[in-house]
Amino acid sequence: MKNFYNTKLLRERVLMLVFLGIGVLWWGTALAGRIRQNVQAWGLASQDGKIQREWLARGTSVGERTAQVVRQLDSARTMNAAQAYGEVSRLAAGLPLEMGAQRTDRTDNFALHSLQVTFRRTDMGSLLRFYEGITSRAPYLGIDQCTISIERATPGQLNAVFRIYSVEVVAAPGK
Repeated sequence: MKNFYNTKLLRERVLMLVFLGIGVLWWGTALAGRIRQNVQAWGLASQDGKIQREWLARGTSVGERTAQVVRQLDSARTMNAAQAYGEVSRLAAGLPLEMGAQRTDRTDNFALHSLQVTFRRTDMGSLLRFYEGITSRAPYLGIDQCTISIERATPGQLNAVFRIYSVEVVAAPGK
């Protein structure tokens, strides 16, 4: 390799060194970027670990508060997935309604059912009546997420997507 380098003209040697320098610089900046990303990821993992340790330390108080909430809930007013579907349909009567697939998350004491509801080309008054109907059933039925957009083809009309949840008491407290 040394022989190859020494047999070249000065300008060729300089060009080889420049290309080698560019390559090292390019590799070095890529390496620095990867190191920065890894340091950020390690920092985020450290923060997540700290937050998780804090929540685990609060486990008994969270369990006590959950038990208190279960005692306060009237299990007769909670809704399973089918009842929630029917109640949302009743509250949205007369509105152009599309319902997506239901999803259920279960714990020892609760089942949390969620449903995506979409309204197309409706007015704000109708959406507000639907909202008031849902909030009147709180905490057994509620809105988890809401997105409202203007219908561009029809001025004055709105499109709305709600994620509705319902709570069902699965096991009575103390059982």
